Amino acid sequence: MVDQAGKDLMAIDSRLFTAKGSIDSLHQEIAEFFYPERASFTKEITLGEEFASHLTDFYPVLVRRELGDQISSMVRPSDSQWFKAKASNERISRASDAASFLEFMTDVNRSILYSRDSGYRRAAKDCEQDWAAFGMGWTQVAYTKKRDNLLFKTHHPKNMAGCEGPDGQVNHVHRKCDMKANAMAHLFGESKLPQPVKNALKEKNLKDSFKVRHIFIPLDIYEPYRKFPKGAKWADIYVTEDGTILQEIPAFTFDYIVPRWQTLDGHMYAVSPATIIALPQARMIQRMMMTIIEAGEKQVDPPMIATQDAVVSPIDLSSNGITYIDSEYDERLGAALRAVELGKNTGLGVDLVNDARARLADAFYINKLAPMASIQGQDVTAYQASQIVQEYIRHALPLFEPIEDEWTGRTLDLVTEKVMRAGGYGPVDRNGIPVDMPDILLGQNITYEFNNSLKEARDRQVIGAFQESAQLLQAAMALDPTLRTDVDTRTAFRDAFGSVPNGRSDWLIDAQQAEASRRQMQQAMAEQQQMQQLSQGAEVAGQVGNAAQQLQAATAG
Repeated sequence: MVDQAGKDLMAIDSRLFTAKGSIDSLHQEIAEFFYPERASFTKEITLGEEFASHLTDFYPVLVRRELGDQISSMVRPSDSQWFKAKASNERISRASDAASFLEFMTDVNRSILYSRDSGYRRAAKDCEQDWAAFGMGWTQVAYTKKRDNLLFKTHHPKNMAGCEGPDGQVNHVHRKCDMKANAMAHLFGESKLPQPVKNALKEKNLKDSFKVRHIFIPLDIYEPYRKFPKGAKWADIYVTEDGTILQEIPAFTFDYIVPRWQTLDGHMYAVSPATIIALPQARMIQRMMMTIIEAGEKQVDPPMIATQDAVVSPIDLSSNGITYIDSEYDERLGAALRAVELGKNTGLGVDLVNDARARLADAFYINKLAPMASIQGQDVTAYQASQIVQEYIRHALPLFEPIEDEWTGRTLDLVTEKVMRAGGYGPVDRNGIPVDMPDILLGQNITYEFNNSLKEARDRQVIGAFQESAQLLQAAMALDPTLRTDVDTRTAFRDAFGSVPNGRSDWLIDAQQAEASRRQMQQAMAEQQQMQQLSQGAEVAGQVGNAAQQLQAATAG
């Protein structure tokens, strides 16, 4: 049934999608050169169409793909435990009961992300490729119908529109979706469907799709919010294009992750710094490659010049072909049939293309993300290695820090919220807190620490600094042993040990527990030393007594 709320939502929808029309045009051009699989912003890709046939050089597509793949291998390497839950207070995170529960949360989240039916791997890959090409991605995280798992889906940017909230974060999303009648009946129930959809369902029509909008809208701008329960912040709505509301339920979490690379002042939609500066180069390299191909063809199979009336048969340039020339033609006037010498300097064009490719690699950070490649097989000092690591971090941070926060960080935060609300960490109390959560974690902000190549490079710096400090202290103590008291070696060791790659939180015990154990050890050592002193005293006394007896015996004799 069409109502005013549905019409109002579609009016907002129309304004949002109209406002992003220019962005879609830019994305279409970017996609045609860098991401032809997504080049359907302003036109449709027909199934079976050779949609990349307009490209003469694939290198722009290759560098975009390489950057997207680098993101996945850097921020979420699937072959290792690339994240772990932690409390905002590091001391609390290291408490044994808190560490055990946090590792349990980590294991639950990982099992959900990498379960077979969650779709996370595909969604993450699509989002990272969209990030590399367009500077932003749109990923939806939803419960399954039974609420026993989470479903991840990255949507085509052309179907997405949204706007920011007062805090500058995306908090309002509209999505175009084409749905089949059976899918709509499964999600919304047959009774809520418009009559055309019911007819298609009755006829078992699996071909036709129906235009639907999925809208996540804040309650402060959605009028019917008063009927929602306390704590709800969004309305999760499905509505047809004519304004028929199919679903209207409260939402306690914002179920879209919209990572953005670089935004422009006054605009919500982000851009990719890589493709923006590389787009002119991508256009040029296609024209250059076409010129080189034509020049190579002219050099291998050059065009021919024939003297009029001298050639008396069709020209046959095939193997063993024969072309007849008038017998009376005097070739001293010039060859009756000769090749036009063109395309001789194709090497210059190849050099220009290679230079253009190098510039594309620079634009996509490809040459900056493998600093160790230049020293493979060489012996380098610890100082040289540390300098290379520092250079790597300087180049990698501008690229990976935004996506680590905007993408993987927000994904894990949303997964934690949704899993906790669904009781995935165990039964919850009336406040939505797991009853098994240790008291020490209550009120703590649960965050995530990332274990990836970038963090490993940072940790290596900490470990290297500790080793250099230890060597310096050892050299100083050779001159003055009292300098040992100038350095808090225990704190330095704990910081360096905590930075060991792939280390576990339970390897390093709580500082207070370590202090208690150290005092017990010192007391035991003191008691042992005292016993040794008493034993030595008794031995000396025995020796003195024996000497006295021997002296007395000698005197008596």
